Amino acid sequence: MHFITADPSIGVRLPSQDKVKKPKKETMPYTEEEQDRLWDTILSSKKPGVLAIGLMMETGLRAGEVLALKWKCVNTDRARLSVEATILNMADKKRSVFQNSPKTHSSRRVVPLTPKAIKVLQMLRELSDTEWVVPDGKGSYLSYEALRYQTQQACKLANVEYRGEHVFRHTFATNCYYRDVDVKVLSKLLDHADVNITYNIYITLRGDGFEEMYSALNA
Repeated sequence: MHFITADPSIGVRLPSQDKVKKPKKETMPYTEEEQDRLWDTILSSKKPGVLAIGLMMETGLRAGEVLALKWKCVNTDRARLSVEATILNMADKKRSVFQNSPKTHSSRRVVPLTPKAIKVLQMLRELSDTEWVVPDGKGSYLSYEALRYQTQQACKLANVEYRGEHVFRHTFATNCYYRDVDVKVLSKLLDHADVNITYNIYITLRGDGFEEMYSALNA
């Protein structure tokens, strides 16, 4: 009704990040030492959810993509698997639903398998007599809830902090960076729409980055 003659929002500024009560928490990938402890736990386990951790760390797949994997999508002879579906975690976090398509159209992709990933798949094959790579023992796929519980138990055994399942994608990305994988290739592997997401969110420098800067400047 034009009672307010001036815009009261002019000059308003957002508070600085250090004054925000709940600043955005950065996802920190597992260190090489923590990964070694996790791998000791993974390779000595016969629980599908624990083995799924190794698969996520070696492929960068989302938790839902790993849970939705079927054996028809895995080719260990050619060292690759195809992502064709995902498992959706419902809002109550107690129900999981199979979706016969990945997160987005671009999410349908082929992912190479490392020797460690193949070893984990061979161990999962011994546990599964169904079409599902990560079985629940009742003829279906493992639920998010079961994966979360088994991941928490594995972290406890390995004496590392539980940081959720998504941290394994961050760990994979950081490992690839230090193995000199081209960031564009890595971005495609992770199914990121923008390479900047890979650079700025998923790759974390180990330490303060001094050694990398020193090596680059003295090459």
